[in-house]
Amino acid sequence: MMTRKQSIFLNTLLVATFVSSTAMAGGGFYITFGVGGGLVSGDTAIELKNPEKDPDRQGSDWRKLWSTEEGEGVQFDFKLGYNILGITAIEFDVSAGGNNMANWDEIEGQGGLFGLIKLFPAQFFPEVADRDWDAYIYGGAGVYFMAYQPQAKDGGSMITDGRGWYPSVAIKWGIGGEYYVTPFLSFGVDLGFTHGYHSTFIIDDDRGIETEAKDTATSFAFQPTATINFHFATDRK
Repeated sequence: MMTRKQSIFLNTLLVATFVSSTAMAGGGFYITFGVGGGLVSGDTAIELKNPEKDPDRQGSDWRKLWSTEEGEGVQFDFKLGYNILGITAIEFDVSAGGNNMANWDEIEGQGGLFGLIKLFPAQFFPEVADRDWDAYIYGGAGVYFMAYQPQAKDGGSMITDGRGWYPSVAIKWGIGGEYYVTPFLSFGVDLGFTHGYHSTFIIDDDRGIETEAKDTATSFAFQPTATINFHFATDRK
């Protein structure tokens, strides 16, 4: 039969084990701001169902005119999330990037609104329970867009400058890590990957001129960012 001292010792050991395995749990709300770059690749000279609707099709380079290889440049991310026991998190992500942002006549961009699920694998290993860092993987999907200002005519002016693909859909996933300066503030690096699937092609938004791609056009964006994260109502020790 277990003595009183042995019982106290066992209970203390169990409590200590539980506390050590959950001490670094980061449950609670958080906000993330990210800034970095976006590298975009995609399809060019995309076949459209009604190319005759595009007034610039004659005399233009179709690889520049009908493309999903657009929006490369500075990348921004804003995430609002809720972490559950430091193990997983649910995120709402607003992501956008592009170039020529100082000139509205030449601005190009891509981005979207995403719902993400994030997993923190290190939380399953008690050996690193006292860490000041965390690593994660995530995945999800959302609504995506791409807009650009093609200069597809050599020596000639474009009739319609702005074009775009929206609404589109995309799958987003990535990996990252963060280091906690305090329980409420952490800095990190996030490597995001966005796979876009585009069908509706906007030729002239003001005039409501649009068509569809014959086959779904695709794009891929690699989006590395540096992040600053603010944690609220956290249970991180």
